[in-house]
Amino acid sequence: MKRFVRLLVALSVVLITTPLWLPLFGTALAVENRLEPSDVALVLEGTGKDAPDAAEAWRRQGIVRDVVIVEAPIKTHALEAYWSDFVRWGLADPAPTPAEHLRVVRAPSTQAGQQAAAALPALRELHGAAVLVLGGGGIGSRLAERELVSVLGPGGMTVRMVRYGGAGRDPGHWYQNPEDRRAVLDSWLQLVVPFLSGYETDSGR
Repeated sequence: MKRFVRLLVALSVVLITTPLWLPLFGTALAVENRLEPSDVALVLEGTGKDAPDAAEAWRRQGIVRDVVIVEAPIKTHALEAYWSDFVRWGLADPAPTPAEHLRVVRAPSTQAGQQAAAALPALRELHGAAVLVLGGGGIGSRLAERELVSVLGPGGMTVRMVRYGGAGRDPGHWYQNPEDRRAVLDSWLQLVVPFLSGYETDSGR
C-alpha cells in the first residue's frame, strides 16, 4: 500500500510540474546569439528561402562585409540539382548580394559539419574571422552550432547563431506542432546515440 501511495505521489508531482520541464526538451536544443558586427554572413542550405535576403540586408546595414551561401543537392529519382542550377534555368531567384561580396559553395549534404567544411575555403578567402550564421533560435540550432564550431573553430573563426526575420515558432512549445515534435526527437537521438555508442560523430564526413 505504501509503495502504491509513493508511486501515486510521484506521478502527481510529474503531472503537476509538466509545464515546467516539458518545454526544456525543445529550448535545450536551441541557441540564439545577439546580432553583432562581423565579417561574413553564412547562409546554410535548409535555412529558409528568405535567408539570402536577410544576409544581404545585414551587409547593406554594415553588419557584415560579405555573404557566403552553401547549397546542397536536391535529389529525386530522376534529378540531382543545386539551387544555382535552378537559378540558371530561371526557376529560382538569384541571391541579391553583388557578386564581389558573394561566394556560393557546394556541400555534399545538408549536414552542418559538411556545409561548414565546404564553406571554409571561401571564409578564409574573405578573411571571415567572425561569422554570423542565420537560423539561431530554432530547434536543432544548438546541434548545428556544435558542428560548425568543430570545423570552423580550429581555424580561429568565431560562430554566432542569429535569428532573422520573424520570431518563428517557440522551441518551448515544440509539443504543439508535429514537425517540431519530429525535429526534437531527431535532435535528441543525434545527441544521445553518439554518447551511448561511446564515440563522437565526425562532422567532416
